[in-house]
Amino acid sequence: MTPATEQYFFVLADDDPRLHEYVTSILDEAGLMERHESFYDPVSFLAFLQESDEDPDVILLDVHFEGSGLSGVDILPHIREDFPYVPVILLTGMDAEATDEAQSDVFTYFIPKPVSAQQLTSMLHFYLGKSRKSAELMNNFMKEMEEIKGYHQLLEEEVEQLQEEQLKMSTQPVEAKADKSFEKVTEILESIMTKSQPMPSFVADLEKVYSTQFKLFKKVIETLIRFDVQDAGTPGMNIHKVKGTQNVFSARLSRKVRLFYYNSPKTVRKRLLRLDIYHDTKGMDKWIKNNYHSYAEMDE
Repeated sequence: MTPATEQYFFVLADDDPRLHEYVTSILDEAGLMERHESFYDPVSFLAFLQESDEDPDVILLDVHFEGSGLSGVDILPHIREDFPYVPVILLTGMDAEATDEAQSDVFTYFIPKPVSAQQLTSMLHFYLGKSRKSAELMNNFMKEMEEIKGYHQLLEEEVEQLQEEQLKMSTQPVEAKADKSFEKVTEILESIMTKSQPMPSFVADLEKVYSTQFKLFKKVIETLIRFDVQDAGTPGMNIHKVKGTQNVFSARLSRKVRLFYYNSPKTVRKRLLRLDIYHDTKGMDKWIKNNYHSYAEMDE
């Protein structure tokens, strides 16, 4: 349980001014609130998140904003683009239809309205502790990624020096270091992912991204971790079944990258098949159909 003396930066977005006053008074009396920001519509709330120099510790978000045309669930993917691990607590009447697609987000929680002071503080303590444990694994992995990034920069410097010196034979140790650094990344990734199984074709695509677009590679890794700990209903990933196939789906990992995976009916682990960074829909469809035996017949 999170100690009551620990304080947080809360951001509250709800269209009811009375709720703002009620919630902030409870948080203040409980000693949980270091500071807070209040917003009454989703547009100004999102604008604040984009411009803020300080990350919030907790976001309390209304599900239904009257007259805005946007719900808290609608804007959740926009929050996750910049704040993938910040706890978001949806304040809701537990409308199942409105919140179904947010259920799988590991850092999104629910508090039903109306809420009592005791219920609010108890659930906040529980959710903040749960979120902290979930984030520890992510943070440890990102530290490993920073180490790999530094190694990759060193590798680029060595390659440039070798090119200048025109020593053709000296490329061998550079290639060995590249292989070693990528192998370390894949080892870490495979040890972290519990619901996904990278297939050789996926690893080959991932290595191409690593070799050519390291910044994009890092983004892909971050999103893959979120994709693994959540499920196929992850908000913002635009999950679609691939037409003409059985149990093959595509998911958007970023604006540039699509993931293709096989969701086997016989195992909980999704088989990661390909990464597409070229929007090559025809090529991916052809590969998925021609290589069905390489990933689907493993169930037999």
